[in-house]
Amino acid sequence: MGKSVEEICNILVKNYANNTADNFYPDFNSKKTLANCTVCSHIDKYNPYQALFTDENLYNKLERQITQELAIAIDNNDTDKIRTLKKKYGNLEEFKSAKNYLNKKCKEIWNVYEPIKSLPKEAMKCLGITNQPDLDFIFENSLKFFEKDDSETTSYIISSTLKNPNLNYDINDIHKYLKEKNIKSKCKYNFKTVKYLIKEHNYNKDKLHDLGIETDTIKKALKDLPFRYKLKMLLS
Repeated sequence: MGKSVEEICNILVKNYANNTADNFYPDFNSKKTLANCTVCSHIDKYNPYQALFTDENLYNKLERQITQELAIAIDNNDTDKIRTLKKKYGNLEEFKSAKNYLNKKCKEIWNVYEPIKSLPKEAMKCLGITNQPDLDFIFENSLKFFEKDDSETTSYIISSTLKNPNLNYDINDIHKYLKEKNIKSKCKYNFKTVKYLIKEHNYNKDKLHDLGIETDTIKKALKDLPFRYKLKMLLS
């Protein structure tokens, strides 16, 4: 019986590793880690050889080696090894490429929207990478498309972001981001987002104006809220 694509790729990987570094490529069937996702993460069944050389543009042999060594150190949460590798390779372009690659990959391995049993926080911090997506990734599409439609999408995303145990953002981080988007992109927030900020985060007139929210939008939001919120806003 013929071998599967995975089996063929494993054989190719092991043969290729004999000509590079020891344990350079991990076994395909091992648990999902950074190390075993640095090679053969994209297999073309019609051309399994391609995965050896074009995964995320890691063409350079030294680049692949540094990436693999860093990945293993992160999987083991080994900060001493990370420091050693930074001292050895830190001034090389290959190191920068490896770091950027792993910064993207760790967001896939430890997806903040899925349960995370353990996270090598110390090693990731030591290398300067994170599994947390930035706020632009979280909010950009909502602000771009749904604020104009008076959707509740943004308020839902704010709420879910704050409740997510895998994310470390607080309302101050989000406020700063929303303010920057208003200044840089002229983003206008709809009355449902304003309503959410007033009701759930005790926003007063000054904090709303800080986001570039106009008085008419605030009044529209208050119409959907009990009288005590309107009174509180007037008193503020």
